[in-house]
Amino acid sequence: MLLFFLLLVGCTPTDAAPPTLLPVAAAPDLLTATPTTLEPVLRDGGTGGVILFGATATLLPPTPEGSGIKPGQAQQNFVRDAGPSVPAELRPPPYDVPLSINPDDHYWLQRPLPSNRRTYDLEWYPFGNDVLVPELAPYRIHHGIDFPNPTGTTIVAAASGTVIYAGPLPSPRNGVNYYGNTVVIQHDWQWQGLDVFTLYAHTLELFVQAGDHVEQGQLIAGVGRSGEVTDSHLHFEVRLGTNNYNDARNPALWLAPYEGWGTLAGRLVDRRGELIPGASVVLTPVNVDAPVRKQLTYDLVVKSDPVWRENFVVGDLPAGDYILDVTVTGLFDLVTYRREVTIKPGQTSFEVIATEFEFIPTPTPEPTMTPETAVITTTLPISPTLEGDD
Repeated sequence: MLLFFLLLVGCTPTDAAPPTLLPVAAAPDLLTATPTTLEPVLRDGGTGGVILFGATATLLPPTPEGSGIKPGQAQQNFVRDAGPSVPAELRPPPYDVPLSINPDDHYWLQRPLPSNRRTYDLEWYPFGNDVLVPELAPYRIHHGIDFPNPTGTTIVAAASGTVIYAGPLPSPRNGVNYYGNTVVIQHDWQWQGLDVFTLYAHTLELFVQAGDHVEQGQLIAGVGRSGEVTDSHLHFEVRLGTNNYNDARNPALWLAPYEGWGTLAGRLVDRRGELIPGASVVLTPVNVDAPVRKQLTYDLVVKSDPVWRENFVVGDLPAGDYILDVTVTGLFDLVTYRREVTIKPGQTSFEVIATEFEFIPTPTPEPTMTPETAVITTTLPISPTLEGDD
């Protein structure tokens, strides 16, 4: 068996540009984090003050009847279920935003749903993965995260900005309305000189239109099931630089954690530093009351955060100690790398694992021509009992 070694770096990347906002507070001791509220940079470069992010979303009633775009105006293609609408588990409130205890963090977005609803995502269909339930057929590689909630649940703006799109969103590739009724917001501030957009899809109806300016926490739509779904949920994306499907980034690195909770991000690379997709990631709690979390390293079609350059993220973790197992296919067999990790409240813990081997992706099969076959034409007699029937 070939020998493998790993390089473990328990700190943030050293060759990435720091976030825009400095200085920040020093990292607090475990379980005693005090979030620091920062001032985002205005998108238009104005000097007339900063845009202050609001506190935790105000509890709002279910979406009222409104004059937004109704599901009947969008093409409905009900397909596989995006996830059960389970009751919300009791969780702490999220930290106020913007939050950047770790200088590389950019938790600038609040949860896009009121805190009396399910504000955590569907863990078996995480960003950068296909569906992880073996008995279900493949969906597609996820470019966002899903929040299952009852139809009509209030959807709020994750931060202030201008609505640049509101309505059905058919695919430019094939015209299918995968997203259903959709809102896209371009936010009032930039990160590292890049525009930031959030997308809210599959809504029941819309309460904003293109050109509207919205504040953080403002009602913009109701949870629905328009587009390519069968059950009601919110599909949420963060897009960086351009409002483009291919510029989606992991929302878990943008949404503020719950108080006393944190995030694990990491990068699995081969000896050339190339990201390795499809490796198993299992996080087992040691001294905290939390379930085992499982996913795969990102598919190569999605993009990493410019600073973290990660290819896996496990969000919404109670602070404490965990065992991280990353299993990857080596040259001849499976190899598991095990590390103890500590999740700190209100910030991202980061791990880098490097293998000795080079990862060589399986090449996409070349298309093959359909063999030519003889065309057989059969003429069927016309039944006299049916001739002339309407």
